[in-house]
Amino acid sequence: MATFGIHFDGPITVDHKVSIRVLSRTYEHMQRAIDRAYLIESYGQVWKHARLTNEQYKDTEFIAEYPREGGIILDAVKEGANAIVDRIAAAIHPVFEEASNRAVIQSNSLARQISARKEYIQGVGARTQSFQDVIDNPPPNWASAYSNRSVIKEVDQLVKQITPEDLAGSTAEITINGEVAHLPYFFTAQTARRFHAISSKRELGAPLILKAKIRSLDRGNKTTKPSAKIENLHTNRDVILHLRSIEDFNELRPFHNGEPIQIYVCPIVEALGFDVNGGDLYYLAVA
Repeated sequence: MATFGIHFDGPITVDHKVSIRVLSRTYEHMQRAIDRAYLIESYGQVWKHARLTNEQYKDTEFIAEYPREGGIILDAVKEGANAIVDRIAAAIHPVFEEASNRAVIQSNSLARQISARKEYIQGVGARTQSFQDVIDNPPPNWASAYSNRSVIKEVDQLVKQITPEDLAGSTAEITINGEVAHLPYFFTAQTARRFHAISSKRELGAPLILKAKIRSLDRGNKTTKPSAKIENLHTNRDVILHLRSIEDFNELRPFHNGEPIQIYVCPIVEALGFDVNGGDLYYLAVA
């Protein structure tokens, strides 16, 4: 019997119960993590916006057990689903280990990364690697890391529920039993915050030359940056192109004419992973 459970304790519980909001969010994100893990097991990876087919729902239909006391323990179980929950454990483990490490998490600011990559294309120019080269020879860890992230982000939402200041002292312990009984993953608020920082980390990959058609342009507003929807002509998929400023918007505006264009872009790498077919890109310059 495969089991996937979470044990809340501390101020998040009241008389061995939790609020309906916590209960509903918990089961929602548990199910989403199960669905993502199932897709990885079925196809070897998860692509952006992947969904279950109607026939696949029965394979991911875990049963919610009655809540148990001791704080409150919420379990989901299913016969024959060991590979699914083992996949969840495999995704959680490296991020949890890093989150449990007291070392400071450091990363360059996005502005600094953009500046460095613009300097690179100014020096290298047309010799910059093509997006097609990456399709033909993708970094070996991209697909697996991106797939794992789809599970991790759901687990992140599970444990993030103990981080509000008014719930200080709350804890969450995830237990997973598949082919083996995995060691529990015990989260304090600090561990949960670090887990979130790692799982939501976004970095820019190396610059690439991309052939594309601009489908639409968005100027943005006071709260959102400008962006574009483009057709990636290497994959024939529409993807989001993030822009830094209105100056970037104005650079691209003359090319919003349905004609192919070559631009310098960077993959937006999330938790060390990227979906080559549908991942978001960051605009650097017209090539």
